[in-house]
Amino acid sequence: MVRSSTHTIPPLSWLFSAGLLVAFLLLGFLSMTYANLLKSDEVTAINLYGQRTMSPERVKSLTEGYLGKPLTKLELNKIQESFLEYPLIRSAKATRNYPHSLDIYLYDVLPVAYISIHDIMTLDEKGILLPLPDKGMLYNLPIITGINVDVLASDVGQIIPDETVQMLVNFLKQIRKEHQSIYLDISEISYDRRGIKLISATHGTTVFLGNEDDAILNSLILEKFISEESDSGIISPYQYIDLRFDRQIIVKERETQ
Repeated sequence: MVRSSTHTIPPLSWLFSAGLLVAFLLLGFLSMTYANLLKSDEVTAINLYGQRTMSPERVKSLTEGYLGKPLTKLELNKIQESFLEYPLIRSAKATRNYPHSLDIYLYDVLPVAYISIHDIMTLDEKGILLPLPDKGMLYNLPIITGINVDVLASDVGQIIPDETVQMLVNFLKQIRKEHQSIYLDISEISYDRRGIKLISATHGTTVFLGNEDDAILNSLILEKFISEESDSGIISPYQYIDLRFDRQIIVKERETQ
């Protein structure tokens, strides 16, 4: 006769197996939770504000490395410094915008003029030489011509010491502040023995303002003369306007063909 036997699993063994299963499930849950937690502040968007001068390629090179990184671990000072290496950015502020965005606020340099030295470049209000924006000539600015200055590429970001350049920059800075309509209608400005000379962007009219000591006062006279000639604030379409003589405005009519 064949004997049969029945083996029973002790209660403690059941408890051990159930506990082990629960431990594995809990460990898996915690692992998933921890993984999700690590991604909870992952950068998915970078927002730039006040940016007008940099190309999309430059923006991408400066920002794409932060996508997917934990927001809390970003070094904001380094991000700001990387933007300030571009000469046309005057200030930069990076902030965390939880849960997933990095916000960067930029303040561009607003040049006062273009200048023709080998290539077209820009000047700020201190006469610091700056490159053109990546996007080219964005601004409606007068161009300073007739300047013979030897400027090397390494001088970008430095003040041009030439006295004539500094004088014209200071003149334009004041004109932009006090006589904006005239400033916006200047396409070209130069200085020679006759003093400061402007060329109108609208009509190509040449305007002689005299030496630097008289040019600001003569600009006021020019503005009043323009207001009597036209309501548009644009320099009148004469061949030239000469304000170099006391209490006189000499104009020459444009020759008709």
